[in-house]
Amino acid sequence: MNRRGLWNKRFVGLVLTQFAGATNDNILKSALLLAVAGGGTWSGSMGPGGTGYVNLMLTVPFVLLLGWAGQMADRWPKDRIIIVTRIFEVPIGILALLGFFLDDPWIVLSAFALLASESAFFSPAKYGCIPEIVDEDRVNEANGFVNMTTNIAILLGIAGGGILLQIHPLWVGIAIPVLAVFGLLSSLLLRGLSPVAPDLPWQWNPFGPYLTAIRLVRPGLVWKSLLAWSWFYAAAIVVLAVIPEYRPYLHLDAAWASYLLAAVGLGIGIGCLLAGRVSGDRIRGGFVALGGLGTGLIFCLLGILKPTDLSFWELWGCLLLAGVTAGFFLIPLQAIQQLCSPAADRARVLGTANAMSFLLMSIASGLYSIVVPTFGLAPTRATFACGILLLTITAWIRFGGGRLILTAKAPVLSAKS
Repeated sequence: MNRRGLWNKRFVGLVLTQFAGATNDNILKSALLLAVAGGGTWSGSMGPGGTGYVNLMLTVPFVLLLGWAGQMADRWPKDRIIIVTRIFEVPIGILALLGFFLDDPWIVLSAFALLASESAFFSPAKYGCIPEIVDEDRVNEANGFVNMTTNIAILLGIAGGGILLQIHPLWVGIAIPVLAVFGLLSSLLLRGLSPVAPDLPWQWNPFGPYLTAIRLVRPGLVWKSLLAWSWFYAAAIVVLAVIPEYRPYLHLDAAWASYLLAAVGLGIGIGCLLAGRVSGDRIRGGFVALGGLGTGLIFCLLGILKPTDLSFWELWGCLLLAGVTAGFFLIPLQAIQQLCSPAADRARVLGTANAMSFLLMSIASGLYSIVVPTFGLAPTRATFACGILLLTITAWIRFGGGRLILTAKAPVLSAKS
């Protein structure tokens, strides 16, 4: 394959496409979360714990579809899959626009579930193609930049969702198909990739590819990274559901509440960029333990404090710092999954990593939606449990069965050194 360093046409196309898609996903997610949370336009329309149901509509499609998505990304050219998913995003955006026009939360929620389904097919191809379009010794830097721009997109999407919702909900619906068209056009820059396993037998059982990938990597380094990755996102999804619940305590409108969600995205973007640049051509597993410790401690602190103990900017700063430390946790794990997996199986391994994380996110969201109203708990107390979970993961990496992560080396990069 003809590679031209990091900033070749295909990598630019990937960054732009991912940026548009992530912005779109988070405009709709942010608007939905704020609309169904306490004080929102659709507050109570989905019953207690409505924000948890929104998160379920994000996670369940990923669990069900990533097995097929990973197979497709290994069997067929990844650029083709990316372009097709962008085509489907346009009519999904129009459906969301219809839901906002009719002021129907269930139509909008359905569009959100379809958008999550389309994103599930995009995900393994997106991260799986990075080692195909840049040299192996630039993968860390590419990951860092993709994650940074993704989280800037998340930041813009979260903030934009709140601001557009505050102006008029219809503007949320208008923005989504417009961004979908932009993402489709930019995806055309990726054309020209080749399949890595065109003769791969197709498994119709949607969970079969997960079991195959797990058998392939268990119990080694990649398996350890999948476990750490998945449990991290289980904690993160609950915290993201909790953040909008600060709105009535701090007397925030939808726009200001969205800035709290945006702080996490901005922090992760900064952390991913720093971790990717500092890592260079190495996998720095020690960053995982450092990032997990920092994020876990911040979540524990937020869970102990009452929602009214912090000002808006103090809470914003805590969430920003938690995002930065989370970026250091994620980048080495992502590099392990990309560089230490066999090339012919890479997309299925990445799909399995995402499926495991979304399965645990679904369980965590469901528990949050049930436990908070059943026991009459303040939603913000759930943050403490998330902090304890992250500290437990960090201890497992530092002192237990996950210690392989600390000394991880990519086979390709090791051979070059």
